[in-house]
Amino acid sequence: MSPITEDRFEQYVLEHGLSTRDEVKEARRLLNKAAMDGQTLTVADALVQARCLTRNQARRVFEALKKETVSPNLTIPGVELIEKIGRGSQAIVYKGRQVSMDRIVAVKIMAADGGRDAAARERFLDEARAAARLSHNNIVQAYDAGESEGRVYFLMELIDPPRTVADVLEQRHGPMTEQEAIRIIIQVTEALAHAHSRGFIHRDVKPKNIMVTADGVAKLADMGLARQIGDGTFEEIGKAFGTPYYIAPEQVVGNPDIDFRADIYSLGATFYEMLSGRPPFTAKRPQRIMQKHVKAQLVPPDHVNPALSSGVSEVVELMMSKRPEDRYRSTEDLLVDLRSVAAGEPPRIARERVGTQMDVIAGLAKGDGVTHTHDGRVMIQEDRPFAVNHLVIILIIVLAVLVLVNVLSLIF
Repeated sequence: MSPITEDRFEQYVLEHGLSTRDEVKEARRLLNKAAMDGQTLTVADALVQARCLTRNQARRVFEALKKETVSPNLTIPGVELIEKIGRGSQAIVYKGRQVSMDRIVAVKIMAADGGRDAAARERFLDEARAAARLSHNNIVQAYDAGESEGRVYFLMELIDPPRTVADVLEQRHGPMTEQEAIRIIIQVTEALAHAHSRGFIHRDVKPKNIMVTADGVAKLADMGLARQIGDGTFEEIGKAFGTPYYIAPEQVVGNPDIDFRADIYSLGATFYEMLSGRPPFTAKRPQRIMQKHVKAQLVPPDHVNPALSSGVSEVVELMMSKRPEDRYRSTEDLLVDLRSVAAGEPPRIARERVGTQMDVIAGLAKGDGVTHTHDGRVMIQEDRPFAVNHLVIILIIVLAVLVLVNVLSLIF
């Protein structure tokens, strides 16, 4: 197999749960040993030797990979295909040259199986249309889209070498530095601010969808789930769109009226992993992970990685508030705090919100009332001489009932 196919074979068995990452690491160890001994060993052979795959499973993976290849006779108008550089769940990505502009591009071609599904074809083209309407240095730019010989495709900016935040985290086997993570997140937030200002929400922000160029420029990719705000449909009710590790609670329950705050949550979950080296919630089953986004309490990232500043942890916690109304009110507000933390200053908005929440708790303990202003801010109603803590009322009632029971027992 060529090096690209070797990588794809490894990627395929991981994507389909045929082997774990630890098993693949063992196969790599066998490959390295074989190379040192002057022997030739393929990834498939190493996986079989490591007892991660059976021979029959390896053969079936080969057959599946053969179906992924684009026919040598397939032509994309005005484009010369050079080599395959990636494979997703629905498409194959090639490196190519756009002849008219004499520039190297990425060519995303929908897989043959998906091409037979009209809805999937439309979603694929929607990705190109959404990306084409956005123009920002921190968004992977779309150039053209179309259909050739029954295969839908679109041309986009090529990031070479293709490296994502997920790749960086995997290579390091741990978190990024705080400053490096903040620098990347600021750029992605600026990209989202641009998309949100034009009425688009991404709906699938995650480490794999953040590309990092050789110059350190972060670019948001994969607008496949993006849609205009307010375009939720009846069919979306009850369906979870997004990736389990980073999905917002309102997406989990299938709310069709999600807005930019879902992107802020997913970016917060991504930021959390970049800072701590692990996703905010984990479990063996995707359904359980999504349930945790809705119900489980978040462990602050600075509790996982004590080297973090309290300020950056406060920003992440506010981004990942369970209720959309408790998060940042805009990506512009988020940028204010991110830039403050990057400059070594406390996050003004996050700290104010945390302080308000503590005041609310203290106010409730004193019996103060709580109201909300027209813009959603929490206000405490003080100086209420007749206000009584609800817990005190309950205790008084329970005590009265106990006294009454004792009196009745003495009488009868």
